[in-house]
This record gives sequence, structure tokens and C-alpha cells, in this order.
Amino acid sequence: MVFTTLACAKINRRVALQRLLMACALCLLAGPAVSSGDFRVDDMTPRVEGGLLSINAQLSYRLSDKADQALSNGLPLMIRQTLRVERKRWWWFNAVVVTQQRDYRIQFHALSRRYVLTRVQTGASRSFRDRRALLSALGRVEDWPVMQASEAQALGPIQLRLTTRLARDTLPRALRMAAWLDADWQLRGGPLVKEVQP
Repeated sequence: MVFTTLACAKINRRVALQRLLMACALCLLAGPAVSSGDFRVDDMTPRVEGGLLSINAQLSYRLSDKADQALSNGLPLMIRQTLRVERKRWWWFNAVVVTQQRDYRIQFHALSRRYVLTRVQTGASRSFRDRRALLSALGRVEDWPVMQASEAQALGPIQLRLTTRLARDTLPRALRMAAWLDADWQLRGGPLVKEVQP
């Protein structure tokens, strides 16, 4: 009796391992998933004015078909822009000095037929007639304060790293798991890195 139980357990493990390997092979043969959306960080210009280091940047946003459909159906989407200041080190990875992020909520109001862009940290919002104008306004970053120029000088050569992405963790629970697996929800751009010699 014991022998037959052990033999069955070995056969079940072998079958499970074969099924797992077959599933992995199918995933590899399917190739990488391609999203129809695109987020890009096109340009970033650091500048010092009035004793403050700040940046201006240009980003491009194109939503995937699924994200666009969800937005049109009233689901608010969160776009996160992240700026990191790193101190260069020759002997190890760069040290992260400052990390700042800006969260923007974009949503469509069906009653007024307008798109609304809201900066989450301040609550300031603007409305637009169409999605293209909203995404264009979202892509213009002007006078983002980074740090005092004196602090930047004390650090020596630094790198500014700008990225942007769709914050999938803010989606409703029912959609969140599918969004982690579906390429149409994995929208990100960057990083664009600029070196600054204060």
C-alpha cells in the first residue's frame, strides 16, 4: 500500500512538472506582449534661477486601447511622474539623494463631455475638450523645483533621472490583477538622465 502511494506521488509530480514546463514553453513561444500605448520622456532641461535648481521637461503620452476605453467609460487613471536626484559615485551605484513624484489623475466626465486633469498633491484641476489636449498639457513639465542650488553644489556632479508611468496600483481591485499581466496596462516612459555640474 505504501509503495503504490509513493509511486503515484512520483507520477503526479512528474506530470505536474511536465505541465509546468509546457506552460513555460508556450509563454516563451508566444513572444513578448506589445502594448498599443506609449509613454516617452522626450526632453529635460535643468536650470538654476534664483538660487533654485529646477527642470522643464517634455513628455509624450499615448494611451493603449484598453486604457483609453476604460477612461472613456469613466474610470479615472493615475499617471505618476518621478524625478530622482543621484550623486555620482565611481566605486558603487549612484546614491539617491532626492526622490520626488507628481501624481496626476485623468478622468472623463460623461455629463459635461470634458476630460479633467487633477494634480493629486495640490488638488488643482483643469478641464479640456478632448483627450489629446489633456495629454499634451500633462506632457509639459514647467519649473519643477528640485533643490536649492547651494545643496546641489555641495553634492558635486549629480544626475537627474525622470520617468513616468501609469500607476496600476491605483486601479480598482477587480482590474488590478489583470493590469499587472496585460501589456496594454504596462505604460511607462524613461528614464531620461541629465548630468548637472553645479
